[in-house]
Amino acid sequence: MMVTNENDSGAWQPSELTAARQQINDIDDEIVRLLARRFDAVTKVNAAKAAADLPIMDHGREDQVLNRVMANDSNPETRIYMRHIFETIMKNSRDYQDYLTKTKQIH
Repeated sequence: MMVTNENDSGAWQPSELTAARQQINDIDDEIVRLLARRFDAVTKVNAAKAAADLPIMDHGREDQVLNRVMANDSNPETRIYMRHIFETIMKNSRDYQDYLTKTKQIH
């Protein structure tokens, strides 16, 4: 079923849908740039952990991040979704650290 975007008179407004989708595309592009910067920082964290012989997983730090993220979301209805997004980001960061650790041992 196709969802339509109608104004108060019931008229279909395709430009509003197109504009909203373009806004999402622009935000997604920005998110990709920010995540790339985050992965650069993760690389530095991984190197510091390796030098200090620390494990990749730090439950306390992850709890701090999740609590901070939820506190920074001004919309109580989206906080749990924001938490889920950041849980996924952090899992991927751990996976990337694991990859970095394994590839450094091979070389």
